[in-house]
Amino acid sequence: MGNFKFAMKMLVKEYKNSLFYCLTLVFAIAVCFIFFNIINNDLLKDPGTVSGGVSWQQVKVPFSTSLSFMIICFCCFMIFFANNFFISRKTNEIAIMSLSGNSSIASTLYLIYQTFTLLIIATPLGIGIGVLVAPLSNYWMYQYLNVEASIYQISINTYIETIVIVAIVLLTLSVFASGYIYRNDIAYLLKQEKAMDYNSSGSSKIAPIFNVTLYVLGIVMIFMAEHSSMNYVAPIVVGIAGMVRLIKSFLPEFIKTFKDKYLLEKRYALIYFSNLAYSIRRSVLLFSLIAGSVTGMIVIIATYYNSPREYITAIIGYIVIVVLLITSIVYKYCMEAQTRANLFYNLWKIGYTRSELIKIVNREVFYFYLLLLVVPMIYIVIIIGRFIYYGQMTMMFSCVLVLIYVIPVIISGFLTRYNYRKLVIKGGK
Repeated sequence: MGNFKFAMKMLVKEYKNSLFYCLTLVFAIAVCFIFFNIINNDLLKDPGTVSGGVSWQQVKVPFSTSLSFMIICFCCFMIFFANNFFISRKTNEIAIMSLSGNSSIASTLYLIYQTFTLLIIATPLGIGIGVLVAPLSNYWMYQYLNVEASIYQISINTYIETIVIVAIVLLTLSVFASGYIYRNDIAYLLKQEKAMDYNSSGSSKIAPIFNVTLYVLGIVMIFMAEHSSMNYVAPIVVGIAGMVRLIKSFLPEFIKTFKDKYLLEKRYALIYFSNLAYSIRRSVLLFSLIAGSVTGMIVIIATYYNSPREYITAIIGYIVIVVLLITSIVYKYCMEAQTRANLFYNLWKIGYTRSELIKIVNREVFYFYLLLLVVPMIYIVIIIGRFIYYGQMTMMFSCVLVLIYVIPVIISGFLTRYNYRKLVIKGGK
């Protein structure tokens, strides 16, 4: 069987992995299309639009354009992030190919064929969704800016630039695939997909009190800082650093200690807390991105309240970033859930009923998403509270911003629970 034919066969066979990844690609491409439309729409540009000078220091770019470009780059980053998990579920296939005598080039081409196929499927779907949503985006912005024009007009450059960015993404993913094959030997590939390592030997030896102190220090710095958007940057960075330490070291170690002392004889808690510790340690990057991007976008929204173009672009960007990050968490969690199928099957074999396994899944997902809400929410609420106190944001609008974050998290929790249960619980009574 040829390499390409084998790649297509496995892509169809592992359709669940392919579907999750393809949906992520579709959404990211649609977002890129929408923001390229904002960049290329002459009616949405400032009267003093992009202008150049004799040196780079004299070049002026509207912040709405810069923000749109940053969101496009963020979408590309999330594609790379999702691709990392997609490849991690291909380790058995690649190991089998290597054991069968295939070269590293053949294994790399195998991944490239699958990625290229998914991009070929996702690109027209993403552009199609972008074409449907762009008029809604135009309508909202035109209404806010009092612009009278057809909401259905989309620049041809939007299509071209979207296709170009997809081509760049494909090239970059090909390089990543080649690097992944080159870095990992057969032994690593064979154990990678089934391994769920709870070992904390890689954890920092820094005192736990330091991790909590760093997180709290960011909050203290927010209250001590003079009210200014730029003055909140340093506290947010410190808070994110503390959050990373909390999620990577403190919380897993706390759960492990608590489990060893009080849960060894608990039929359900011992299992779902063990899974929870593993899941949150593997979600450090996503927790940090959520906290940093959400609080950062809220600061931008409040700062540019009196600048209509930047303000409306920031609101759209805030919604998109929240949905994109939450979608990535659902994708990541479902990919990792597949590594636990054997665990739940063994639990069923030793006497756990189907209802008990469902209870374990429900508790694990509930506590994970509770942490996803609470840990970043503390900073989100404090930042919003500061802007409300200084009159730069109304209470009603701040509640809307919080709900834009909370509602997708709750919905994604239900989606994760549903998919998790389907992936790991297939029988029992």
